[in-house]
Amino acid sequence: MTARRDLLRLALGGGAALFAGCSPQHAEKRTDRIRLWVAPNDAEEGFWKLAVARWNASGMGLPVHFTTIPTAGSSEDTVLSALVAGTEPDLSTNIFSGFAVQLAALSQVEDLAAMPGYAELIAKRHMQAITAGWTQDGKVCALPIYSSPTLLWWRADLLEAHGLGAPPRTYDEVYRFCQSYARSRSRYGMQVVAGRSWADRWFDFISFYYAASGGRPYLEGARALYDNQPGLEAATFMDAMFRRGWTALDFDAEEPLVSGLAAGAVRGPWDVERFAKLYPQTLSRIEVGPMVARAASGGPGSTFSDSKGVVIFKTSLVAREAFAFLAWVLGEEDLNLLWLRRTGLSPARGDLLDNPRFADYYRTSPIARAYAEHVASARPPALSEHTIDIQKIMTAKLVEPLMTGQQRPAAALAQAVAQTNKMLAVRM
Repeated sequence: MTARRDLLRLALGGGAALFAGCSPQHAEKRTDRIRLWVAPNDAEEGFWKLAVARWNASGMGLPVHFTTIPTAGSSEDTVLSALVAGTEPDLSTNIFSGFAVQLAALSQVEDLAAMPGYAELIAKRHMQAITAGWTQDGKVCALPIYSSPTLLWWRADLLEAHGLGAPPRTYDEVYRFCQSYARSRSRYGMQVVAGRSWADRWFDFISFYYAASGGRPYLEGARALYDNQPGLEAATFMDAMFRRGWTALDFDAEEPLVSGLAAGAVRGPWDVERFAKLYPQTLSRIEVGPMVARAASGGPGSTFSDSKGVVIFKTSLVAREAFAFLAWVLGEEDLNLLWLRRTGLSPARGDLLDNPRFADYYRTSPIARAYAEHVASARPPALSEHTIDIQKIMTAKLVEPLMTGQQRPAAALAQAVAQTNKMLAVRM
């Protein structure tokens, strides 16, 4: 990501010819329509097709023309390439917070908090607690559209067979269950590590850290913060699960909840549709619990939110008109409900369980309700343009040493944080 940033800075400064296949001619900007890019999946495309059609028929503002992000790889690469070629739209969805910060560092996106109607939209959607995690130096370079908290799925039948009437909420409750359920190298209490990729850290250590810390940041500016008491609690829990043989180094491609190879695992709301199609019998046995911590939270606990937002590019000649359209879409409760039904992803708003417009949906889906309960307390990735490098270090210096037992938790934390800070000192 750092290399792409440096190349883009060079290109935007006049070196676009360095990019093979990128035209040096910037596309003509238009003022008679709003151009929108949306995530390249059927569910979201279907929603935006209906939302755009309603807006265009209403005559409330400039007409909107939308397409899916034209990518065969990552959305981030496509957006960066478009900025070099001058073919970027006025606004784009499917932007995660770290990438939004990178775009802001390149002065390529608007501060949405400065747009007319921003405060009213945040109040209308009860987003104050949610947008705190997307705000840097008082600016909001991307506005979250949805929030997908990570929670623990448990096989309720296996919990009940081993003396638990509800999902564990604390480390000690997990340990007691594992003592009864786990069998050496044949079945495990839970899947603790999501995988070896940098992105997997969102679904293990970072989720556990947010739960342990009450949602405190693990990074601030050029300093990693997780070599602290909550970080030690989360790392010690992960270490204990490996040392006692209650989790595995690798579950391969098998879905451990189906066979009972593991009784619990971190999963997101996007897994509901997958299980409904592939493992409906297993889904009927799933009960969702919070991310575990040393002590149970009095209410919905903190966890990681795999959320995506929308940006408006500074090159847009219709930025205010684009925000007016965006505010209308996000502010319309009927469209929020349509989004929820089409995608299964909770809108990033704090009133999902209090607002009568959404009550019927959540009343019929206990799993969806569990996720909705955590939308306001879930936290996005750190606001850093160096997300990949930060989490590669977290993988190599913290999680993998805990998995193999090569480092004790305190030493691994200190090593990971020190190397992260050294890297950030050079990059920033």
